[in-house]
Amino acid sequence: MSRRSNTRKQFFFYSQEELQNQYFAVIRITEFSEGRPWGIWEENIHTYDGDVVAAFTEIVGTALAGGADVSAISIASAEELGIEPS
Repeated sequence: MSRRSNTRKQFFFYSQEELQNQYFAVIRITEFSEGRPWGIWEENIHTYDGDVVAAFTEIVGTALAGGADVSAISIASAEELGIEPS
């Protein structure tokens, strides 16, 4: 039986899409412990929330800095959100 390494590559996915119900963005975050997923949750930002770009940046930035995988869709372009292609 082989042993799996606890090292993994972090994942970030972004797509600009039309969203319903006044959503500005939907962000799914997967956190890991010892290389295995231990928590998954979703954050929603509404168009009527305060500074939507700052909220998006804080949520995504904090999750990525903590080692989580992040998948996000938003009505804004990647450039508007400060996302640079890799």
